[in-house]
Amino acid sequence: MGDAVQEDARRVRPGNRKDFGVAAELLAASLANDPASLWLHPKESSRRTRLVRSFRLSLDDARDCSDGVDLALDSTGAIVGVAVWLATFHILPRATLGRQLRSIHTYGSHAGRASAGARATYAAGVQEQHWHLLAVGVSAAARGHGHGRDLIAAGMYRAAADGVPVHLETTNPHNLSFYERLGFETTGVLDLPGGGPRRWLMRQVPQPIPNPARDRRPRNT
Repeated sequence: MGDAVQEDARRVRPGNRKDFGVAAELLAASLANDPASLWLHPKESSRRTRLVRSFRLSLDDARDCSDGVDLALDSTGAIVGVAVWLATFHILPRATLGRQLRSIHTYGSHAGRASAGARATYAAGVQEQHWHLLAVGVSAAARGHGHGRDLIAAGMYRAAADGVPVHLETTNPHNLSFYERLGFETTGVLDLPGGGPRRWLMRQVPQPIPNPARDRRPRNT
C-alpha cells in the first residue's frame, strides 16, 4: 500500500500555525451539522464560533504533540481540507489553568458535557499506541474529488511507518461506509452520557512500510 498512499498524499502538505485560522474555520463549517457538534454546541447562534475555538485547540494540540496537522490543497494551492492527528505515544500537554479556561471559553455551560464525553470515549477505547484521527473535514465545494481520502491516506502512511494502527471515532453513521472502504473496522459502539449521540470506535492497521525514510517536516511558527 505504501506506493499508493504516497501517490494519494501528493496533494497534502503539513499545516503550521499560520494556517490554523483558515483550518479551524473550514473544520467548523464542514462539521457544523455533525451529531457531536449539535450535542456539544446546541445553541445555533453560537455554534460556529464555539466550533472554531474547539478546533483551534485541537490544531494546537496536534501540532505541539505530534506535528499532526495535514492540509489538502486544490489546483490553485488553496486549503480545501484538513485532518487533525494525534500520536498517543507522544506526551500530551498538561492541563494547565490557562487551558482549562480556554476549554470553558469554548464549551461554555456544556464544558462538563464535553469532559464527560471525552472520559467515556477514552474508557471505551483501546489503550494501545496508535495514531488517532481527531477530525477531518473538506469544504463543501471541494467534496467528491478525493481530498478526504488523500488526507486519511497520508495519516495511514505515517502510522505504517511507525508500525502502529490508526483509530478514530465518529458520531455520524453516514461516515461508516466511507471509513470501511479505507479498511477501518468498528471495534465498539458507545452511547455518550447525558443523552449524547451514539459514537462508533474504528480501527485500521496500515500495511508495514519497509525501511521508511521519514524526514521530519519543517515546523514554522
